[in-house]
Amino acid sequence: MPLKYPCFISYCHGQRELMQRFIEDLKNALSDYLEPFFDEDVYIDTNRLVPGYQYNEALATALCQSVCMIVVYVPRYGEHEYCVREYEAMERLEKQRKELVKSPALRERGMIIPIVLRGAAEMPPKIRNRTQYLDFSKYTTASPRISRNKKYVEEIDRIARYIYEIYQELKAGDVCSACGEFALPPASEVPAWDSAPVQYPR
Repeated sequence: MPLKYPCFISYCHGQRELMQRFIEDLKNALSDYLEPFFDEDVYIDTNRLVPGYQYNEALATALCQSVCMIVVYVPRYGEHEYCVREYEAMERLEKQRKELVKSPALRERGMIIPIVLRGAAEMPPKIRNRTQYLDFSKYTTASPRISRNKKYVEEIDRIARYIYEIYQELKAGDVCSACGEFALPPASEVPAWDSAPVQYPR
């Protein structure tokens, strides 16, 4: 079973326009810039909108078959069980897959890409200390679409090229042979997130 999706977007659902618009806008922009490299589209789960939604095999398999994970961080991300379980699952996959990556630069950067919509100061150390994040905190409901914003679109282009770099390193390996049996870790195995605010010097 080969890698299928360029990326899996992990986010906490919102009822209001800012979150809904940003997630849709981000997915569309990523899809535009990843299309030259991949046949499949970005994976985003919409079933969590359904009452009584539970994790299923299809969701876990999709995460396992994704080259990397995009984390849309807002302060409540770490309070949602489904978000932290997705994050923990991708950390486990990343640990296994880094052994197949030959490029030291790619191994240092990893396969989880944080995008901060709000709350950079509240990011837990496990995100803040692992890699440089992309700052989309100035995005508002009045902002032009990401694909029409030069600053944002340059970041999206960088993400797309980086995802393809990772894919090139991993595609020859047998990274998805066990994806059919892959499962998200139960909540009891996911440690609580420390989201203490950063104390900046005055």
